[in-house]
Amino acid sequence: MDKISFFSADYRDGRVHIGGKSYPAGTFAVHLLTQYYINDTAARIIVFTSDNWLLERSLERGYLYVPKFLRAGADILNIFNALPWLKPFDMLDVDAERNRVAQLFTEENGNRIVEYFQRRSKVMAMDEGQTMFNILPKEFDDTFFKESAALLSEVQKTLAFYDGLRDDLMKAFKQLKTFASRVDEVDRFDEEHLLPIALEIFSSVPFPVTTEYVPILKSTRSKAETLARRLYFDSYYSFVITDFFEGLHHGHYPRQCGICKKYFLMTSAARQKYCTGYAPFKLKGKAITCRKYAARINRKEYADANPIIRLYKNRCSALRMERKRGKHDDILTNAALAVAKERMQRAKADPDYANGQYEADMIREELYAEADRRLIGK
Repeated sequence: MDKISFFSADYRDGRVHIGGKSYPAGTFAVHLLTQYYINDTAARIIVFTSDNWLLERSLERGYLYVPKFLRAGADILNIFNALPWLKPFDMLDVDAERNRVAQLFTEENGNRIVEYFQRRSKVMAMDEGQTMFNILPKEFDDTFFKESAALLSEVQKTLAFYDGLRDDLMKAFKQLKTFASRVDEVDRFDEEHLLPIALEIFSSVPFPVTTEYVPILKSTRSKAETLARRLYFDSYYSFVITDFFEGLHHGHYPRQCGICKKYFLMTSAARQKYCTGYAPFKLKGKAITCRKYAARINRKEYADANPIIRLYKNRCSALRMERKRGKHDDILTNAALAVAKERMQRAKADPDYANGQYEADMIREELYAEADRRLIGK
């Protein structure tokens, strides 16, 4: 088995095609942000992946305790009780995957792997004469060895995929949440301005993805086909981060609603602060959307954010990026960030300063210069 073949998605023109349906790229990154705590989805999945790494280690070292092998299979099967709550697993052939796992982690297969390790040890223990003349021990059987090696490979890849869900969920959630919290730092919500923040958070960590080019229908009603990239993912993290960056490339990004605090996918550069879902409050006993509720309580969305805050966030983002690139160290950067915060707070309290000197004082060179003076003064 080269991949968990049931976990794949097709990408074309800013959309992801999966489970026979099509969604804007970035949809599943937002779903993780929303679903992480609901119904304890993450906790229910994580609890059944905490010990199986011990089995992975024993298989790498060439031994196996069959009861642990069976228990690992049972743990993975328990994951499927919560897995359909997390997209895109609810749209994949989960039943077929559940059956594959059940047929893989059996006592018969456990004993077969044990026998394979025992026979292989006999081959590894051949003396110099046997090695020189290629005299294999009677325990060697070419067909048995090939089939057993394939079985072992499938078990190891399956364990790695499901045991990795724990770290994948926590890591992806934390990074996506951080990105959403920093969206307002930029002047425009497009790829050019959002990408530096994304690269700072996610960095350039490679992960293996198998790619095929396949024909897909242009739409559910169309008979014409177009070419798409079909990606097979070896981990949930590789899928959700691919989905995030595919969305970002087409101007899609996660936002957190200022009313209901849920996350939603923006597909334009508009400065929209509130989602179109329903607010957790009612107006005169009737449900109302977050955007309408915000308008009713005078929290309307404006085309431009507060210029004082916007300038401050832009400068902080630039300072952090220069630190990441090694232009300045942590000490000077932190001092400059502190200066920027002080000047922002002064501008909020002093309209004359905000309309006059504030912008000049927030130039990066000025921030570094003041920070340097303060550090020397210490």
